[in-house]
Amino acid sequence: MLRQLSYALCSRVLRWCAPVLFVTTLALSTSSCNDSSDDTKPQPTVQLGSNATLGSYLVDKSGNTIYYFTRDLAGTNNCTGGCAAVWPIFYEPNLVLGEGLKQEDFATITTADGQPQTTYRGWPMYYYAPANTAGQNVREKAGDMLGENVGGVWYVMKPDYNLLLARTTVVNKTTNQSTQKSFLIDSQGRTLYTFGRDQTNPTTQPTNCTGNCIATWPVYLEPGRVMPSNLRSSDFGVIIRTDGANGATRQQTTYKGMPLYYYTPDGGQRNKAEGDGIGNIWSVATP
Repeated sequence: MLRQLSYALCSRVLRWCAPVLFVTTLALSTSSCNDSSDDTKPQPTVQLGSNATLGSYLVDKSGNTIYYFTRDLAGTNNCTGGCAAVWPIFYEPNLVLGEGLKQEDFATITTADGQPQTTYRGWPMYYYAPANTAGQNVREKAGDMLGENVGGVWYVMKPDYNLLLARTTVVNKTTNQSTQKSFLIDSQGRTLYTFGRDQTNPTTQPTNCTGNCIATWPVYLEPGRVMPSNLRSSDFGVIIRTDGANGATRQQTTYKGMPLYYYTPDGGQRNKAEGDGIGNIWSVATP
């Protein structure tokens, strides 16, 4: 009798436990599959880092900072010779992008000495490798950003610049002289200009360039204040113009009190600065 009772009790326990064991086993199996999937997911080779002062910026898979060179506005590598030792090129043949980055923003160029180099939004990408006490060029450590604003021409590469600095040869259309100049460009590499009359007649800035003038020199209005570290947000402001659509008012960005303009014959193209020196009163917007 006792043996029969024990058998019945054990049967009931097994019937109750079997579904629980099945569900538990299935859950563990599913978890194991998910873990395996995560392990095989490729890690980003270019991703975004973050800094309290500079915000988001591009880094490689190890967290090493990536930079752009203001002299590369044309999209070609202009860092050669001794420069190349201090600023090694970045090249990644198998791009795996982190969150917030887009494949169409990246491409590959070939340098003058035949090396492949990755570009971001048309800018060749570099590391920073300053010389140590022994005179050897050693790449900075992951997380370092010691190359920011070196020589006023090197800056961390950011995904959200509204304004950048470029440095290239500009031909003055009045004197026909060629000069290396640093000047403001928008996020697409388009040159920004200032108008001499806005400086001599500051109280009438909103009407110094209107009508046919403003058709040739369209206003620039910045969408934000993300810019290289040697540009100060406090140097930028706005004026209110009354020549908007249907007589409405509109804004125009100013830099150090001077309104900023585009030049229509530049064709909205990167690396065009055909307006410098026009009429001896127009100039690329220099910092």
